[in-house]
Parts: sequence; C-alpha cells; structure tokens
Amino acid sequence: MPGGFVRQIQNQIAPVVDRQALTVDATVGGVTLTVPATAVAAHARLETAQIRWTVDGTAPTTTVGTLLEIGETIEFETRAELTWFKAIRTGGSSGTLQVEYFEVDN
Repeated sequence: MPGGFVRQIQNQIAPVVDRQALTVDATVGGVTLTVPATAVAAHARLETAQIRWTVDGTAPTTTVGTLLEIGETIEFETRAELTWFKAIRTGGSSGTLQVEYFEVDN
C-alpha cells in the first residue's frame, strides 16, 4: 500500500490505497478509471490538456460534460462516482489526470 497522504472520509482517516496516471484521449464514449477494489473515494488533478468528464452514465464529448482545466481538481466522494466516471479530451492533445485513491479501514 502506498504511504503518505491521508484524508478524512466518513469520519475516519483514509489512507492512499493506490495511484493512477490516466491518459484522457479521444476514445469515443470516454476513458474510465481503474478503481482498486477497496477504494471509496479519490482526488484527481489534471496536469495537461483540457478535458470534459461525467459521472452520471452519459458519454462525454468535446462539448458535453463538466469542463476541467489544467491544474483543476476533482473530488470523488463515493465509489459510485469512481465507477461511473468517464472523460474525453476537448482538443488535439490528451490530458493526464493524476488520481489518488482512498480506502476506509473498518
């Protein structure tokens, strides 16, 4: 398990369980996260190239979905948001989304 950053989730301390660098390209229907089995939340920061994303089951396009600019973050508060997440780049360059996943010890 990666060490380091922790966050408060459901009134418990949640350690980082895994990390992922997701390349957000022009895949039709959007790219998805590879969510660890024990992850219940995540923090993600966009490093390169603007993207659009959804968490409601709809496929993002270059004009549909929430716009995320370079340097902005997404806070995933539930496992459902993690599993329903889809993203696509808006221009000619792919975005890199750095994701840290959190788990809650029971």
